[in-house]
Amino acid sequence: MQDNFSDKSNIVDFVEQKLNDFKVLDKKMLVATSGGYDSTALLLILKSISKKTNLDIEAVHINHKLRGGRSDRDELFIKKLCDEISIPLTTIERSYSKEKLKSTNIENYFRESRYEEFLKIAINTNSNGVFTAHHLNDHVETFLMKITRGSGLQGMEGIKEFVELNGLKIFRPLIQIPKNILTRFCYRNDVYPNYDHTNNSNKYSRNRVRNNIIPEFEKMNPNFLDSINRITKIINQVNEGEKERVISEFEKLEPSDEKNEISFSRTLFNQLPEFDKKLILKINSEKLSNETFLENKHLNYVIKKSHSGNNNYSLDLPGPIKLVASRSRITIKKLIKGNF
Repeated sequence: MQDNFSDKSNIVDFVEQKLNDFKVLDKKMLVATSGGYDSTALLLILKSISKKTNLDIEAVHINHKLRGGRSDRDELFIKKLCDEISIPLTTIERSYSKEKLKSTNIENYFRESRYEEFLKIAINTNSNGVFTAHHLNDHVETFLMKITRGSGLQGMEGIKEFVELNGLKIFRPLIQIPKNILTRFCYRNDVYPNYDHTNNSNKYSRNRVRNNIIPEFEKMNPNFLDSINRITKIINQVNEGEKERVISEFEKLEPSDEKNEISFSRTLFNQLPEFDKKLILKINSEKLSNETFLENKHLNYVIKKSHSGNNNYSLDLPGPIKLVASRSRITIKKLIKGNF
């Protein structure tokens, strides 16, 4: 993969083709920018593409104010760069309580809060969605982390190139490009972003995967990132085929699909193979809410309860999802904010 990006034009052409596949070359789009190398490279690439197409881009930077002066330097860098290359920029400052900063899911919380802000800005600017700078290294790190958590095949797809979360369309055109290529692209354009030294800390599990585990695999196979990328593509193809088959099976369960809830026959559900049960639960939960990610332990528990002698029961699942069962039906509900 790295040989494909031996000069600047190759990487720009590659991303332009991705945008063409996404059908956004004539759209207004937001670009998430942190001030680091990855998002800076993305911004420079998209600016180059916008000069020869009808792509209209606006940068967005969220200052979480977590690293003191370094956070402010990132914001100043982005402001200066956007001014130099004539890209409009929206900056937002966020603050957090000490209790929230102690949360074990703080990374997820920051990500969700960013997406909430992106959605507001997308609506206000009539933008089609947001580009993020997730790259091949991020993709492989996610794959390895999902393996350590005992993820099923769906989780092992890694990071998707496109996803829609609560109405926000998120596009990741760099997902097949290694991080070192993006860093080199910045250098070749004489742009030198700030380096986030927190990436060196192994406090977070993702950093340990990035700094310790992947380098060991690359010693055994220099093309390790590309190898994992090929595996995730195969897994995605398998998942798509199984998803189509299981959706067809689901239609035999006397389903009812209403606003914010999906129900089906408990008796017929219990007769299915375990794999089909799990996929039906995942597909329908994620259909109601993209914030939901059911792990194997959740699926096993739901299936066990369904086969139990309990006629009526309810279960709170990860994300805004609740499962309610009667003697004859299982209903998956999306909880609306304010009703939790």
